Amino acid sequence: MRKKLPTLVTAAISTAFLAQAGMAATSVSAAYPESIVEAIQEMGYKAELTTDSYGDPMIHSAAAGVNFVINFYNCEANADCSDLHFVVIFDLLNGIENYSINSWNGERLMGMSYTDEEGDPVLQHYVASVDGMSRSNFVATFTQWTESLSDFTDYIDW
Repeated sequence: MRKKLPTLVTAAISTAFLAQAGMAATSVSAAYPESIVEAIQEMGYKAELTTDSYGDPMIHSAAAGVNFVINFYNCEANADCSDLHFVVIFDLLNGIENYSINSWNGERLMGMSYTDEEGDPVLQHYVASVDGMSRSNFVATFTQWTESLSDFTDYIDW
């Protein structure tokens, strides 16, 4: 009986480790920015992990011919983040009218927009509680973002 106990404990630890490793391969987490980078790259997009001016993680990526960033929010000491913020600012020669932005927002759930202080459009999407999000849900969210980005570039004649 004594020999079986260590075997059972070892088996339980191994099972827990394998389950955690399997979950990591099938999920993403804002607390582990590399998991977000990996998921984006596996979809065929560029993804470069850097840090913002506060020291929090930030990913530079691109889709539909447009560079954008993914900011990490609700971080503890520049780590253990929980939320993601997809954002891009378009520098237009004459800016855009607020009624155009309001019209866009009135028809969309993903990819909300506003104008910055220069009247340029900003497209954004905030994703809360990205901790253990399934990879398939992240892929769907990212795909919706890239579709919104493509539609928005058409909308503003970018």
